[in-house]
Amino acid sequence: MIRLAIAALLAATTNMAAVAADLGPTALHRYVSNHISWNTNSYWIEGDDSVALIDAQLLPSDARRLADQIKASGKPLAGVIITHPHSDHFGGLPVLKDAFGDFPIYATQGTADGFAPTLQQMLASYKMPNAFGEALDERLVMPTDIIKDGETITIAGIDFQIHDLGAGEAANNIIAYQKDLNVVFAGDTFYPFTHYYVGEGHIDGALKHLEFLKASYDQDTYVLPGHNDASRVRSADKQIAYINGFIDAVKAARAAEGALDANGRLTRAARGTMVSELMQDYAAYDDFSFGSRTILTWNSFGVEAWLMAQKD
Repeated sequence: MIRLAIAALLAATTNMAAVAADLGPTALHRYVSNHISWNTNSYWIEGDDSVALIDAQLLPSDARRLADQIKASGKPLAGVIITHPHSDHFGGLPVLKDAFGDFPIYATQGTADGFAPTLQQMLASYKMPNAFGEALDERLVMPTDIIKDGETITIAGIDFQIHDLGAGEAANNIIAYQKDLNVVFAGDTFYPFTHYYVGEGHIDGALKHLEFLKASYDQDTYVLPGHNDASRVRSADKQIAYINGFIDAVKAARAAEGALDANGRLTRAARGTMVSELMQDYAAYDDFSFGSRTILTWNSFGVEAWLMAQKD
């Protein structure tokens, strides 16, 4: 049985008490980028002879620091799980390959299909190096091993049960459950107390993912998210309320007289008024350095597109 501990990780990143006193020496580690690169988490777990990694960062500098931390363990990298096709979770793969050579990269087909278009969109959208203070790595490293829903994969002697949840926060999302720790690596299906991105418009999927977490795991099960600190499954209710509150706000704004333009979308003025009202409730939420108003505006477009598609 692998000897892993989550208590020290949680104590370092949250105010939560230790999960248990007898879990053994700490072998679960978190690397988190700074706020400019979106507080992106990578988790690496030491097996007896090698290391398993979940997600690979965005910036080359973060990937190099992550590689240095893993190397300090004296163990090679046995494989990486990529939770979804957003560049802040796979952009560091080229640097990791430079550091460790070839290793298996596990992802679903839906996530693999999103690598190339997402990278191209990032390179086009964020003019370098002024967006992050350094250039993104333009090399595309693709998954080597396609994983499926319900499959259990073993990396570094550590088992992960994979659940392919489909489109939600991204075009494809998975969670990976580690039974020995009773921990869910949630990628971007879950990050409460932070502005949850629904700008891609997969509202049904995002809500279903959160309900899946609630139905599949005890409410006190720890969830390690793609952004922000560890939480518990019960915090999913906070994120569900955020999404549902957004839906209600967009519906109310669209119902107001004169709120829609010739294309049936909210006018700039109506959208701005709605976002200002939402700011009263969510201004304190973590905003990935974009500012709450910006993310709330992006989310309003995603929710509105979803509502309009339902009507059509």
